[in-house]
Amino acid sequence: MAKQGAARPVDRGEIGTVADLAREARREALNYRGGERWMATDAAPEPLEDYLTQLLADPATFLVAGIWEGEVVGYGWARRLDRLDGSPIARIEELFVTPDARSVGVGESLFNALKQWAREQQLVAIDAFVLPGHREAKNFFETFKMTAHALIVHTRLEPDQEA
Repeated sequence: MAKQGAARPVDRGEIGTVADLAREARREALNYRGGERWMATDAAPEPLEDYLTQLLADPATFLVAGIWEGEVVGYGWARRLDRLDGSPIARIEELFVTPDARSVGVGESLFNALKQWAREQQLVAIDAFVLPGHREAKNFFETFKMTAHALIVHTRLEPDQEA
């Protein structure tokens, strides 16, 4: 199948659609190792419509819609971060495409739009968060020559049985 996905900046009128996709991404994330922890600590908070509206107004972020067959079927956003040495990077905080629209170029279009924004902002690097159990997402980012640079390890603390 020919690649036919596209990406463009999210329009304010699409916030509800993107919020629904973000909720779908969260349901999917719970199926992967690390998903529950991500939801509890790093995922964008509800109400997602309000959070996404704030992203649109923030000049340090870029929110894009993934398009396939004229419909919004994915989204992604990146945020400018300044590292301790002062060099600015882009961090892709979320990137999601509905399962039916994967492998048609939507994810690639989203990534390329975020990367282009980072270049226009004169950022020096781009990184992304991937759940450790989500091999498909890891493989996706590796196609862009991205490699893991950090892992977060985690365990639950159970109440002391002797106390």
